[in-house]
Amino acid sequence: MYDDTNLLDEKERKLARYLEEYTTEEVLKEAQEYIPSLRSHSDILRKLSEKKLPQSVINTLIYYVLATNNEQPVTYKLLTLAGLCRKFNIKNAQAAITFFKQYYSYHTQIRQEG
Repeated sequence: MYDDTNLLDEKERKLARYLEEYTTEEVLKEAQEYIPSLRSHSDILRKLSEKKLPQSVINTLIYYVLATNNEQPVTYKLLTLAGLCRKFNIKNAQAAITFFKQYYSYHTQIRQEG
């Protein structure tokens, strides 16, 4: 997987540091402040932990799915993207951010062409 941290601007680097430093539970708790409808999703978290991804990648995955699904977690999308992260051996938040930017750009382009 292509991991060019030069693609990340300062805001993304700050986000990556945040996602590296905090637990998934802390990330979800903070997200609840901005998205009151977000509740504890212990089943989703359990399934994500079974993918054996680094915590920072799971945190980035949660942020990405919330940002691209009108702030509603979608279990299928979370688990599918977690599988891709594992397949491409994504190890940290910066690599995950770069991957999700490319993923989002690719799928947005396909939708516009279709």
